Amino acid sequence: MRSPSLLSITCVACLAVACGDSSGSRDTQTSAASITGVASITTAPGTASATGDSGTTGSSAGTGSTSGASGASGGGATEAVKFDVGDGTGGIDPPDTGSPAGCQKIDFLFVIDNSGSMGDEQQNLVNSFDGFINSIENTVMAKDYHIMVIDTDAASSFLQECFVICTLLPECEGYPCNNLPVPEGCDASLGAGLIKNPQNEPCGIAGGKRYMVDGQPNLASTFTCLGKVGTNGDGSEKPMEAMVTSITALNKPNACNDGFLRPDALLVVTFITDEEDEGKSNGGPAGWHASLVASKVGVETSIVVLGLLGDPDVPNPVCTMGGAEASPRLREFAESFTFGSWGSVCSPDYAPFFDAAVSVVDTACQQFEPPG
Repeated sequence: MRSPSLLSITCVACLAVACGDSSGSRDTQTSAASITGVASITTAPGTASATGDSGTTGSSAGTGSTSGASGASGGGATEAVKFDVGDGTGGIDPPDTGSPAGCQKIDFLFVIDNSGSMGDEQQNLVNSFDGFINSIENTVMAKDYHIMVIDTDAASSFLQECFVICTLLPECEGYPCNNLPVPEGCDASLGAGLIKNPQNEPCGIAGGKRYMVDGQPNLASTFTCLGKVGTNGDGSEKPMEAMVTSITALNKPNACNDGFLRPDALLVVTFITDEEDEGKSNGGPAGWHASLVASKVGVETSIVVLGLLGDPDVPNPVCTMGGAEASPRLREFAESFTFGSWGSVCSPDYAPFFDAAVSVVDTACQQFEPPG
């Protein structure tokens, strides 16, 4: 079991609700970084039919696995991220020059669990981001990207943290405890793209959007600021509901994520969580699948799903007892896509998983057919 910090001890003693689930769940258990094991990726190369909760038919897949996979990014890539090169103005999408075969655009959505046990996992994710994007840019034909980060609750990590700190001190992050900024609108909406870190500091997204676009200055540091979503979120995580809401209701004109999801772009969803999504998000694997497919006008192969989740219920697991919760529903969801892959959230290094995922994204991009 992870040794709790002073803050987490105070949270349990003084204000358990601020730290999320107090029922003895994985949120208070061993961190993934302390567990040894090899990274693994399971892909879904086959295709069959699957029916969603609403009756919508999508694609389902068989499974295969590769352990210790390594690919183009080489894990610890240090080359400058090409996405980060530009005149520094940012926030401007390049003009559309037509619709040639294959994908010219990719929309990356990262769904990151912000509950109490996810600190090391978030660090592993941001550590592997540079290598992943470098490999994507060097391998995949698409050169126009959107990148959005969301967490798994509708609360404010800043406010949750301050509720605890204010039991001991009169101020929190420079704000008086009797006058803390209360999130409103998009900042308090499940599935809205994040623009600030847990300390309520802007992460520097250019262009006034809730997602990054080509020309984003300092991409690596901006993603690190956003990707470390904090560990003071609600312990009843809703990763799948946040995912669906982010690209459906919140992607409508004038909504929080307006313009993120583009009809002529490949959608790549990466979710990372150490708990199962059962009895939390609305619906189930088939319904989540159907919702994503509907968002891409029924074309299931326009979606890549990458999941980092608990695997103690599979042969040769990376997660040991207490490392992460078994997640058969999330695994089923990832495997239901033609281009669906999953790996263990307990892997100490996520680079091999993302290395292997590059070829999945590349294949999906080559087969992509823009609508119309």
